[in-house]
Amino acid sequence: MTSQTTLFVCHGDDGGPRMHPCRRVQEALRSAGIEYEKVIAARGSPWPWRRERPRPKLHAATGQEKLPALKLADGTVIAGSRRIISWVREQR
Repeated sequence: MTSQTTLFVCHGDDGGPRMHPCRRVQEALRSAGIEYEKVIAARGSPWPWRRERPRPKLHAATGQEKLPALKLADGTVIAGSRRIISWVREQR
């Protein structure tokens, strides 16, 4: 993977709880040795109903508003932690 792979995460990022989707995805990518550029695409409350919405910059970059989202060098976007982690496992 090249550094053109971009991971969009929320403010919870790497410092969030172990089960936080953005943290789990970053741990999976690092564990697999996949390089990526990280973009914090949302800030706000840890409570879902109080988070920043809409997310126009994220939508412009990925075509949707779900985090985490991984944009590959070829423009493919994989949204959601389960899908991203599944993709990471396929790369091994």
